[in-house]
Amino acid sequence: MARLQVMENFKGRIGYHIFVDRYQRSGKELPYVEGRKVKVWNDAMPDWWPDQDGEYRNRYFYGGDLQGITEKLDYIAELGVDLLFLSPISQTMDNHHYDVGDQTVLDPYIGTWEDFSNLCVEAHKRNMVVIVDLVYNHMGSYSEFFQKALQGVEPYKSWFEWDERGNPVYWFGFKTMSQTNKQNAGFQDFAKKETEKYIKHGADGVRYDLGEIFPSEFLKSQQSVLQEENKEILTVSEMWDFAIHRENPQIYDGQVNSLMNYPQADVILRWVRYGNYLHFNACMNFLAKYPVEVHDVLWNHLDTHDTPRAITMLAGEGMLQEPFAGRIWDIEGPWRTNRGFDTYGFRKWEAEHDNVLHGNAMAMLKIAAFIQYLMKGIPILFYGTEVGVAGYKDPFNRKTYPWQQENKDLRQFYIGLGTMRKKNMDILAGGDQFTYADGKILEITRRSNQGIITAYINRTSEQQKIYAPYVNTVGAKQIFQINGGNEHFLPPYGAVAFRF
Repeated sequence: MARLQVMENFKGRIGYHIFVDRYQRSGKELPYVEGRKVKVWNDAMPDWWPDQDGEYRNRYFYGGDLQGITEKLDYIAELGVDLLFLSPISQTMDNHHYDVGDQTVLDPYIGTWEDFSNLCVEAHKRNMVVIVDLVYNHMGSYSEFFQKALQGVEPYKSWFEWDERGNPVYWFGFKTMSQTNKQNAGFQDFAKKETEKYIKHGADGVRYDLGEIFPSEFLKSQQSVLQEENKEILTVSEMWDFAIHRENPQIYDGQVNSLMNYPQADVILRWVRYGNYLHFNACMNFLAKYPVEVHDVLWNHLDTHDTPRAITMLAGEGMLQEPFAGRIWDIEGPWRTNRGFDTYGFRKWEAEHDNVLHGNAMAMLKIAAFIQYLMKGIPILFYGTEVGVAGYKDPFNRKTYPWQQENKDLRQFYIGLGTMRKKNMDILAGGDQFTYADGKILEITRRSNQGIITAYINRTSEQQKIYAPYVNTVGAKQIFQINGGNEHFLPPYGAVAFRF
């Protein structure tokens, strides 16, 4: 078993996940691309309906680009962010850029390699690292590689998977995404060159889309090229469940350094909304089994481009309360029929309920974010969540950033969270963690050689009394509070944290 690497350069950071097309358009003129529609930035409602032929395509764009992100680095840095995570930036047919062909060819709307290098340079000046999202599980079916494979041309045919009848295998049945053969040495070499190009142009790490299903041979081939670089490089695998089964050894033998922590996102949201404390405590026990090296760099998000927005999961209709029925965001059940999935009906319902949130939405989001920022690992903030962007699943969660329409109070709260975390990095970057939840109160304790932080969170609409035994310790001080929480009482949706 390989020795796990301690990723010192990434511990204690705060991440910001940017869907590039939707964050900021620099104002440069967009080149003409056949088949694309460019929407007005403030028209944030997605084109959720099917095309005339009944197909659901993603050919509308907003023109967010790398130069626009670079222009906003100081604005982003105010949140305490020092890790940028960019969605795919390669040229593709669809606006999400997950139907990738050649990842070394950047999308003309998003920018050039010079733009990418400049973003990395400017980010590094601000002590920010840049992580890129690379897609190796599938390729866009329009790509020249897959088209040659269809014609039987080698080596490309061997780069893809085929069923027993010789037909292409498509990821999840999507005909735009042909499944790759990640065991193939030729495809592995191709992927290594793509990864290498991003690193050589300034990237500090890679997130593997659908990495949880990658064979070890593929990940080891990636490590071979990454280890040639003269810097610490973070590798993150998308994983939707717990990584506690040794048949998936990615984090136990150094194939990747970190995971997207979907289970923790689920239990935080569920506890805040429904008070599922048994579920919360069980999850913490499972996560405790991870290697400590992984704990310190786990990606702790509340929402992503694949889930509803956090505020919608906390205060919108249709979320799942019962853990055994699925994650809180597994909301598609009512639209599954014997004839298949009713995509139109589901999206129509999402559009009709897009901003239907109950009155405690903002208060619930604040305490959920407070929990997120106290947990072991790296809090990852999905762009726009910090200013109140709401929405159900793709495409409603991928709206444009609401410039000039931000919820400034919420953004100021996130700035305060970032400040609290940065001031206490000596504990929060790698200290031990202890949590205990009941149906009303959550207690979180973080401990290192430099001190102890204890926090109390009230998820209810009623005042709760707490017992904080250490607040009279010499040198103890309050480092954060929500709604006036103190050592004796937590107001409705209130919280308090002490350091001693």
